[in-house]
Amino acid sequence: PKKGEAIVDTIDDTDLKILKLLSADSRIRIKDLSKTVMMSEPSVKRRIEKMVDIGVLRNFTIDIDYSKLGFSIHFYIKISYLTIHFNEFIKRARQLNPDLSIDSVTGEENYIMQGRAQTIAEVEKLLAALMSYGKVSTSIILEETTGKKLIDLL
Repeated sequence: PKKGEAIVDTIDDTDLKILKLLSADSRIRIKDLSKTVMMSEPSVKRRIEKMVDIGVLRNFTIDIDYSKLGFSIHFYIKISYLTIHFNEFIKRARQLNPDLSIDSVTGEENYIMQGRAQTIAEVEKLLAALMSYGKVSTSIILEETTGKKLIDLL
């Protein structure tokens, strides 16, 4: 499948159940998965490999509490009216803060960046540098709440 193309027809209810279990605990053993979905271990392993191959399952990852590592400031930076080409902007923004997530969006802003910092001074320094590339506005996240994971709603 092409990037962004839906592959719903190749994913069945058992695959969804496996994805939900992996989403809750990416370290779950194949043996435990196979018991829960009532399939043999080789069958579960083949299903996981298939989902990796078709790009549904991209990473087996962890959930880090960055505030406990000293990065307690979580921020969004919105930018519009870029004065340089987007690719050059991304290159320069990543030099300033390699952790930035940069999304192209609709609406008043053209791009929304998300990142973390240890101090407000770090955010101010980043903003000062970015202001030369366009109109910038910032939001500091005061409290994070999350809903259910989308996979759990499927």
